[in-house]
Amino acid sequence: MSKRDVEQLYKDELAITQPSEIDIDAIAYFKGATVKYRALKGCEARIIGHGDKAIISVNSNSFPERKRFSVGHELGHWFKHRGSIGNLCKNESVLTNRSSLAKSVLGKEKIANEYASELLMPGYLFTEHISGSEISFDVIMSIKESFRVSLSAAAIRYINFCDYPALVASYNAKGRRWYHKSKFVPDYFYPVRTINKLSPGYQNTLSTYKYSNPHEVDADMWIDINKSEEYEVMEVVWKVSKSEIMVFIWWKNIDQIDDFEELEEAIEIVKPRF
Repeated sequence: MSKRDVEQLYKDELAITQPSEIDIDAIAYFKGATVKYRALKGCEARIIGHGDKAIISVNSNSFPERKRFSVGHELGHWFKHRGSIGNLCKNESVLTNRSSLAKSVLGKEKIANEYASELLMPGYLFTEHISGSEISFDVIMSIKESFRVSLSAAAIRYINFCDYPALVASYNAKGRRWYHKSKFVPDYFYPVRTINKLSPGYQNTLSTYKYSNPHEVDADMWIDINKSEEYEVMEVVWKVSKSEIMVFIWWKNIDQIDDFEELEEAIEIVKPRF
């Protein structure tokens, strides 16, 4: 089954016309996989299949959004790896894909993650949902609530579809863990390697798991590139766990992007030809 087949399944067979109709357990059952919730140790989910039937076990101690993503992940295995499945999917495997971790989550797990995103936030409904929206954190929150996914999953999916420069990054006490950028952020723009503890959003999240209010800050607080202190970005920070925070960053004014792209073009023009 391809991603195009997912859209066909939703539209033609299940007549899904809005996010609230995406019952991932019922969809799994429709495709021959029964979902069971139980306490699991050492993994978030697992699938065991034989013939046209499978059992998906999901960690009952996880958050509701994580459970849904885990079911989607295992369905990805069921769609693409039938005949070769019977594995445990660890916590670090069952995550939405991020560009900076492409080497860490490879092969079957990467494919399963892609299917989870497509199953929970199908492209035809997702594009309709964000169509005409200006970039803001309110859009991310509306995705989270409408599609019943985590803030992290909503932010990453939005970045894949949006027409604005934006990125999301994960940090722990050791520094940056991973990041994911929209196609409008130049390749040489990187999030800083360690958290700037003067960030208003970071300060707001020290005592709560709730996301911070949007704040406009100097770009060098989050972006590691020369002269970024001359520009501004918007930040929203939230806790994923006791040891991990996430930041969603976007440019309200894209002058920085334009200025650096013009500089790159100028360098290319004067570059000697051999």
